[in-house]
Amino acid sequence: MPLPRAILDITDPTNVANLVSQHQPRAVINCAAWTAVDAAENKSSACWAANATAVGFLADACTAHGATLVQVSSDYVFGADRTRRTPYHESDPPGPLGVYGESKLAGETAARRAARHLIIRTCGLYSVGDAGPVRGRNFLDTMLTLATARQPLRVVNDQVCTPSFVPHVATAMLGLLAADAQGLFHLTNAGATSWHGLAEALFAAAGITADLTAIPTSRYPTPAERPAYSVLDTTAATRILGAALPDWQDAVAAYASGLKRAA
Repeated sequence: MPLPRAILDITDPTNVANLVSQHQPRAVINCAAWTAVDAAENKSSACWAANATAVGFLADACTAHGATLVQVSSDYVFGADRTRRTPYHESDPPGPLGVYGESKLAGETAARRAARHLIIRTCGLYSVGDAGPVRGRNFLDTMLTLATARQPLRVVNDQVCTPSFVPHVATAMLGLLAADAQGLFHLTNAGATSWHGLAEALFAAAGITADLTAIPTSRYPTPAERPAYSVLDTTAATRILGAALPDWQDAVAAYASGLKRAA
C-alpha cells in the first residue's frame, strides 16, 4: 500500500515507527528520495535527511517488526573512477562525485542496519505519468515536452549509463523480494547508452522529429559533476530472477507505447 508524504514523512522517526507498527508490513519499499542532484550541492542537509538519516529510521522500525527493508539506491554512488569503462559489480568500491551520490551511499549503510534488507541500485528511472509528459518529471518527459515546443535540444553524449523503465525495475524488484533475496543488487534494463542516445531512441520510438544535437559534458556544465560511466552489472540479480530485464531500447519503446495508450 503506497503511503504519500502527507501520511508518512520518513524524516520523522516517530511517524515512521508508528506507521510501521500500525500496518505490520512484511516489507517496506522505500521509494522516497531527494533526487535533485544539483540542488543537493547547496541543500546538503535536506538531501542527507531524506536519503540517509531517514533510511536509518526505516531500518530500525523494520527490524523491530520483522519486516524487510527494500532500499532504492543509485548508480551515482560511482563515478570517481573517471577511467572506468566496464560495468560495475556490487563488490566494486563506490566513489560518488557529489552530495547526492554520497547521501545515497550513506543510505545504503543505514539500510544495512535492518536485520532483513534488500538494497537495489538502479539508474535514470522513468515511467509514464497519468498526465502525460511533464517537463522535469523525468528525462524522457522533459525531452518530449521540449521537442513538442520545437525547442532545439543539446544533449550530452559522453555520459554512459542504463536509464531504466520503472515497471521493469519494479517487477524485478518484487521478484527478488519474493525469492527472499537479501543484500545488495544492481537492477537496470540491459545494455547502455548516453543521454543523447536515449533521446534519439525516444524520438524514433515516438515518431517525433526533433532538433537534437550531441554535445560533450564540457559544454553543459552543472553544479554537480555526473559520472562519465556508471553502467551497472546485473548478473547477480539475473541469476536469481532467471532472466535479465529487457534491453534499454525495448524499455524506451514500452514507454512510448504507454504514452500512446494514455493519450
